[in-house]
Amino acid sequence: MISSYQTYTFYTKDINETLSRAASNSIVSREQKYYRDTIGSITSIDEFLANDRIYAYAMKAYGLEEMSYAKAFVRKVLESDLTDTSSFANLLTDTRYKALAAAFDFGGTITSEIVQTSSQMDALIGTYEQTIADNDAVLRQETAYFTAVSGSFAEVDDLFRNTRARDYVFTTFGIDPKTFDYATIRSVITSNVADPNSYVNAVLAPQVNDWLTQIDDLNAQLANPSNTAAQKEKLNYLITQYTKAVDKADSFFNLAASFNFNADGTLDPGVEAMNTAQRKLVTETYVLSQPRLTSTGALLNKQYYEETISTITNLEDLLNDSRLSRMILTAYNVPLTTSRADVRWALQQDTSDLSGELYTKSKEIIALAKAFNFESDGSITPGMDIQNADQLFTTTALYIDRYNDADEKADADAVAKYKLYIGLTSSLDDFLSREPAAVTIRQFALKAFNISPDEVSLFKLKQVFTSDPYDPQSYVNKMKDDRFVQMAKAFNFAEDGSISAPRYAQSESEITRIGTAYYAAATRLDKSDSNKEAAEKEVSYYRTQLQTLETVDDILSDKRLINVLLKAEGLDPKEMTTETLRAILVSDLDDPESFANLQNNVNFRKLAGSFNFDANGIIQSTASKSVQNERGMVETQHLYLTQTVEQTAGEESVGARLALYFERMAPTLTSTFDILGDDALAQFIRTTFSIPEETANADIDAQKAMIERFLDIDDLIDPEKVDTLVRRFLALYDVENGIQDPLLSVFSGNSSINFETVATLMQLRSA
Repeated sequence: MISSYQTYTFYTKDINETLSRAASNSIVSREQKYYRDTIGSITSIDEFLANDRIYAYAMKAYGLEEMSYAKAFVRKVLESDLTDTSSFANLLTDTRYKALAAAFDFGGTITSEIVQTSSQMDALIGTYEQTIADNDAVLRQETAYFTAVSGSFAEVDDLFRNTRARDYVFTTFGIDPKTFDYATIRSVITSNVADPNSYVNAVLAPQVNDWLTQIDDLNAQLANPSNTAAQKEKLNYLITQYTKAVDKADSFFNLAASFNFNADGTLDPGVEAMNTAQRKLVTETYVLSQPRLTSTGALLNKQYYEETISTITNLEDLLNDSRLSRMILTAYNVPLTTSRADVRWALQQDTSDLSGELYTKSKEIIALAKAFNFESDGSITPGMDIQNADQLFTTTALYIDRYNDADEKADADAVAKYKLYIGLTSSLDDFLSREPAAVTIRQFALKAFNISPDEVSLFKLKQVFTSDPYDPQSYVNKMKDDRFVQMAKAFNFAEDGSISAPRYAQSESEITRIGTAYYAAATRLDKSDSNKEAAEKEVSYYRTQLQTLETVDDILSDKRLINVLLKAEGLDPKEMTTETLRAILVSDLDDPESFANLQNNVNFRKLAGSFNFDANGIIQSTASKSVQNERGMVETQHLYLTQTVEQTAGEESVGARLALYFERMAPTLTSTFDILGDDALAQFIRTTFSIPEETANADIDAQKAMIERFLDIDDLIDPEKVDTLVRRFLALYDVENGIQDPLLSVFSGNSSINFETVATLMQLRSA
């Protein structure tokens, strides 16, 4: 009779060949194909349990064929949330049930449908803050560019041809580059404001005078107490429109004054398009006309203050300079809504009179009054400057420190409102509605990606949010504007405008599985609190990062992610090159010639199936809706083949089957209870250490203590120690069951042969 060891060796000497041989069996091959072709269409537990072939296949794969009849029991297993330690599958001592539950996702850990995950929200807020921070750098870059090229213009059309410089000028003077009238703007730029016959004086000035007359007339009509509400509304509207026209004309005059072109667009010999003063006027106006004052603008204001303050001769001059007066209020934290009269009063007070009324006011008003040297009539104190050196330094330093306080407070309020309102959004129609809350979050999102509300309609936004940002042929990608692509990725709107689940590089269940596996591996040999805390930190980092990454390169550039991923999958990070890992992650498991499929290590295929990348290393445009992802399918099919091999081996030798099973399960065992909860593993251990069969009826704690006298559970992650246990088991199993190797026939009369002798002979025979 062939020994268990001989049978075991036959099946394991080339395990990949053994598995291939099993897969080529016509029945096995047919079942494998049916499973792969069908599992993707299964969407519920009911469908899974009702399909006898699929159900039987999965139960066999996880070694649970004997429990196939207990569908109600299996349903509870499959419905278990493995992240909940008190869930049904986690309470079972047999680890095969947890493995079965982990291979499928029937709703326990499917990612919820949510308009934005916390990671997406944090990323959007971060983008909002970064956009604000980047604006100053953009201002400096654009200003440096304009300064460099403005001296090269030889005729007015040089400016129009250079769209970057043109748009810089247009932004400065409030002109829309998409709708401007070339003839009008060219006429303005080539106007001489000192020439009464130039365009701005001959055409615009009369219009301005007419508009001012209209405004005066409308204001007179508005004063009529008999006006109805509708009439007042119409009059106010007209006044606003005429005022806008006057302001626009005023900007045109400033534009004309900024260039030296002749009426025909040429320049006089030796004359530049702009002199230093004109260039400074345009660049400063550009920086200061932005919706938000940046550090560059604040420094320009500081320079202006230092250059101008000494020219102020009385209090009225100071108050009449809106730029200076705004700066001093900002510097001393006095509300900008404070009336001119109140500011004048404070600056006229005697700060040396501690009993004066000034000291009944706010500390900010008192500090402002102390910063200047005015008399009660608004003149500068004789023998003193408007500000001494200390007062001047303090004022400008406080301004630089506080110039953006109001903006930062507004940002904090905007973030708080966004967080409050975004969770109330139930559909894209909600997001695009005209409700105040919707307008707030929509404007916040647009600002985050530096998109002006004027450049995008609600209809266009709907097309953006209902197209797939991961599909190169989608509407948003064909716009060729990455701002809109990134904005679409920041939300989880489906094609029909409903809210869908976010798309990650890994599904929520896979991220959870990786985290659990890594924690178990990282803490198995070191269960100290500090090591557990470190492992938890890495798991948290993995989860957070995986919810934000979009490409294989994002993963490959992060060593921490790679370390967690590979350790969780039982792979050594030191033995995995970046090139190999890339090839694995972009492998198409439907292609038998793909890199992962051509490797013998099944863990490579499982790793590839764990992610949702296409051949270019980008998240696939269509996420799988199946109850089992590619990794689960690879694992299930591999286990099915393994079970087939073990069953075939068992037909020749029960001992060989037990050995094969133990060798496969050993690295996954983390507790003695894992062994006691599995009859096959328990039998293996009792045989290996000659523990009487009767102990199986003993108290569970007593059984645990007995096994731990012989076995350290942590030894099972060492392949050499597992191999030693397997050889010991095979030798003793054959002895216990009267199976004699022909090589041992010379000892047929000796019933006391020991394990060491048997093991030595086995080694000699194997060699």
